[in-house]
Amino acid sequence: MISFSVAMEPEKGIGIRGSLPWHLKDELKLFKANTLFKNIVMGQTTYDNLPRKLTDRYITVVSIDPEYKADDVEVENDLIEFLKKHENDETEYIICGGASIYRQAYPYCKKAYVSFVKDNYETDTRFDCFELNDWDIVKEVDYPDFVYRELVRKE
Repeated sequence: MISFSVAMEPEKGIGIRGSLPWHLKDELKLFKANTLFKNIVMGQTTYDNLPRKLTDRYITVVSIDPEYKADDVEVENDLIEFLKKHENDETEYIICGGASIYRQAYPYCKKAYVSFVKDNYETDTRFDCFELNDWDIVKEVDYPDFVYRELVRKE
């Protein structure tokens, strides 16, 4: 199964200059709780821009560079092939960005972990294809700075 985890502000902004525009401790704790000991998938730029290595996760990095290598990760060069291979697996693969990876994976995703940040932030990267109407809300928790929702794709 393919799912995604994302935090976005009201205009669907998700990043600025390769980083998160906000630092919300509760949101980071949720990301950790949702991805710990799970399979996560991210683009090379997102992986290379992480402030520190994500431990205790099985990481797949998507790169168009056939020579790309990174320690302790699996590298995939064809995202669509990867998605088609795993879309019906019982094992969950959580897409974690960046914008291009989200856009390509969105049609394959059946579940989502979304933090809707309440304030507007300056962003240069958006998750434009996301539409809340595509999803049923199965869990919702209101935090001071964001609303967390777990979603499943409507049939």
